[in-house]
Amino acid sequence: MFEELDLLLPERAFDAPMQMALDEVLLRTVMKPTLRIYRWTASCVTFGYFQKIAEVRAAHRNLVLVRRKTGGGIVEHGDDLTFSLIIPGMCDAAALSPVMFYKKLHQALAEFLTHGGKKGIHLAREEELLAGPSCFSAPARDDLLCEGKKILGGAQCRSGGNLLYQGSLQGIGDVGDKMLFSEAFARSLSRNVTGSVLPFSMIESATNLAKNRYGSESWNERR
Repeated sequence: MFEELDLLLPERAFDAPMQMALDEVLLRTVMKPTLRIYRWTASCVTFGYFQKIAEVRAAHRNLVLVRRKTGGGIVEHGDDLTFSLIIPGMCDAAALSPVMFYKKLHQALAEFLTHGGKKGIHLAREEELLAGPSCFSAPARDDLLCEGKKILGGAQCRSGGNLLYQGSLQGIGDVGDKMLFSEAFARSLSRNVTGSVLPFSMIESATNLAKNRYGSESWNERR
């Protein structure tokens, strides 16, 4: 899917505001396709940019709630494999329509999981779609399903021509070592994978953004 790919494995865990801030900083600065794997400090919920906080709070009263920059529905995190894919505008994939990019990425992940031994995985068809605020109880077109249950959903946004996709993979049982699984996933997207680390300057910028935006009431309760 990509000629080259940077892989950012988590050296440390972050909370939800920081995870969202890191993705936004990467969206502004990325120079080549980058796959970032999250590690959470605690269970939490992220929800789509256009969702109403009252609806989210009614469903999850005891968890930290953070609004994403991307769209989509309510996602509970903790045991899932959460990841982001950030693509610069100069890359061909960034020029794809949101619908086509979503389908192409999910198709690649379906093939990866199938080759790894997972059975019955397919892209959601028209007759399997459901409406609702919670991401994993409401399959959308080209989400990944396994035996009728949604296992992968994602959301996108674009800025300055760059593309951010945030995804959550869950409900597929034991994948073994998550980091080894993530490395294999990266190699399924590109034959040229380079391991990278988050520079201190990026973490510093994200820390400020997490405090002033993603951890603020003005952002999370804007709707």
